[in-house]
Amino acid sequence: MPHVVEPFKNTEFEDAIHHLRKAHQFLISRAQATIIASDFDKLKWGCSVKRSIVKLNEGDVPKLIGKTEEKFGEVVNIVATVERLMDAIEWFAEQPQNKGYSILECHPSTSDDTSGNDLVIIDPNNRIAIRCEVCDVVSSNAGSNNKEKKDIRNLGCNELVPQDGVKRYICTSREFASALANSKRKWAVKPYRYELIETRGSSGTCMLLIQSACNKKVK
Repeated sequence: MPHVVEPFKNTEFEDAIHHLRKAHQFLISRAQATIIASDFDKLKWGCSVKRSIVKLNEGDVPKLIGKTEEKFGEVVNIVATVERLMDAIEWFAEQPQNKGYSILECHPSTSDDTSGNDLVIIDPNNRIAIRCEVCDVVSSNAGSNNKEKKDIRNLGCNELVPQDGVKRYICTSREFASALANSKRKWAVKPYRYELIETRGSSGTCMLLIQSACNKKVK
């Protein structure tokens, strides 16, 4: 099944950012063109815009674009996720300890895929070093859409945090990251804790490093 932004494998950080940025800019331009070309009834503007079809097979189509069309609302969601993903990749690339690392696999527009993660990074010896789930949640409620539970499950940390040398992250919005890492949550029942890291990306993206509850005390 084609995706709006297709998955890719075995890619250097710089190349990934280049192709994601082209796909990102293309999706924005096509979504803007859809709005400009439409004349929606104001009485049902929200419903109409959300369901309007964005044509993705016009103009200079980037290599990562896999679908010929998609609903406007879904395009907005995917563009936001891609922005978080680009912030994450740039942040990983900037870390001195990640020198020589590269992307094993990346899934920019899939969600809750239990067979893999949104971003998997390997070290120079081709060993998996980082697993990351990426989302843009517009909420300061930790329980929003059960998104945390899904990401924790996909990262294999729902029962315990694996001690396998692989770093696991959730990449998300500042407001959702702050809610997830809030010290007032009921941490006693959770096998994990978070270290919140701001990427300083243009979208205010934060990284949550997942750590074992046995190795980190709640303040």
